[in-house]
Amino acid sequence: MSISKIRFTTLLLGALAVLLAACNGGGMDQTAGQANLASATDAPPLRTEQSFAVLGGSTVTNTGPSVITGNLGVSPGSAVTGFPPGIVVGGTTHAADAVALQAQNDTTTAYNDLAALACTSDLTGQDLGGKTLVPGVYCFSSSAQLTGALTLNAGGDSNAVWVFKTGSTLVTASNSAVLMTNGGQACNVFWQVGSSATLGTTTSFVGSILALTSIALDTGANVSGRVLARNGAVTLDSSTVAAAVCGVPPVVTPPTPIPPTLSKSFSPATIDAGGVSVLTITLSNANDTAAIIGGGGLTDNLPSGVVIAATPNAGKTCVGGQLTANAGSSILHLGLVPGGTTSAIPANGSCTVTVNVTAPAAGSFINSLPAGALQTSLGNNAAPAVATLTVNTVVVTPPVVVPPTLGKAFSPATITAGGVSTLTITLSNANATPASLTAQFIDFLPSGMQLIGSSVASTCIEFLTPVAAGVTRKPAWFVIGPDAVGLMEGAIPANGSCTVTAQVTVPVAGSYFNSVPAGALQTSNGNNAAPAVATLTVTQ
Repeated sequence: MSISKIRFTTLLLGALAVLLAACNGGGMDQTAGQANLASATDAPPLRTEQSFAVLGGSTVTNTGPSVITGNLGVSPGSAVTGFPPGIVVGGTTHAADAVALQAQNDTTTAYNDLAALACTSDLTGQDLGGKTLVPGVYCFSSSAQLTGALTLNAGGDSNAVWVFKTGSTLVTASNSAVLMTNGGQACNVFWQVGSSATLGTTTSFVGSILALTSIALDTGANVSGRVLARNGAVTLDSSTVAAAVCGVPPVVTPPTPIPPTLSKSFSPATIDAGGVSVLTITLSNANDTAAIIGGGGLTDNLPSGVVIAATPNAGKTCVGGQLTANAGSSILHLGLVPGGTTSAIPANGSCTVTVNVTAPAAGSFINSLPAGALQTSLGNNAAPAVATLTVNTVVVTPPVVVPPTLGKAFSPATITAGGVSTLTITLSNANATPASLTAQFIDFLPSGMQLIGSSVASTCIEFLTPVAAGVTRKPAWFVIGPDAVGLMEGAIPANGSCTVTAQVTVPVAGSYFNSVPAGALQTSNGNNAAPAVATLTVTQ
């Protein structure tokens, strides 16, 4: 279609839009109007310049390993430098020859055709970065700036055309990009630049740039389209420029869904009977869309002997749905919320179902979800998920019984003849149960030492004789004689000790050695293994 026909069609549709707006009694929606105008814009009829990826007016200068796909040319200038290291692929270099001259003439025609197109939107003063634009003719009264990403949305039309017109410069910041979506083609994007264009470092650019003066591609800047400078230089630096040619859009075949997978595990995998392990079921989806769980949900029947623990702590990370896990039950179910939605596995991800389980008896329990147990919108699991829980018998080891010990002391340890000292016998029990006496415990005083009978006391508890409800236990019975003291019955408290005390006197000076032999203290927790010894010194 010729440029004059394009203008006529655009003006006609614009007039019709105005008439329709007037008939309806109101203004036309700006977006709709732009869409109508844009649809009337056809790509300008590129001629011989179509085969050129790079065309300069004065020079073409390259630094680094640039790759040019298509023809490379310059006219009326003749200098092409930097090739190599730059290379030309699928084209020829034309320096000031007839081919380059004709391409420049055709570039001028296309430049003028683009300049004559009516604007459908004025973006003067606006940065193109962050915008999403439908097909149309976008104008800037002076310079145009791109910082970041510009998205061109074709709306499914592979013939959609974008034309950008700048009164002066076109500049992109480093790492900027032009992105095509929904079927758009780089061959249908045109940038008519009133002076010069500069693409910043590593810019990824789309479209044919037709600049009045020069075009510079900074380090690593790439163009899918063309860089056509009418009068000035084209400067490249480790750049890639590929001439974009419109073609038949490819037929997009939807990918074949990948069936979801299941896996499961117990943690810990080994417990004692009555212990708790966490069962985790992992549902994975390798597709770009979520896998909706259907078929009545996912049900895991626990093996016989394994049940959900008293405190289930059931949980799920899968979106939606309802998890049912009742204490004491052997069924775990992820299904539909009554009156609500079912669950789903996220796209390119996974989710889990967890619950506490227990087994009262020892054994090896195999928990299996068969192939096909997980039914989703993207298929069913092809392989089973298996995990084994090992339950050990609880071995009760009786505690080690520690025999009781004895200790004794006189206080004071030295008295004058006829004086008084207190004898203290300490009975100790390091076990968690009381040590009950199984025989009388008696300490025979040394010859010459006399017991003051009224002074005997004990902190040991009476244990052997049953005590009726409401009756307080009384101290153990004492054995009291002129030369002996001890217990008839009783017990030493658990993890503790008790004492037997008595006052003694000696009328004659000397050293009196008092000893209770090993085995003298006989209890339900064993007998004392070492003797208890104390000495009382009596002076005149």
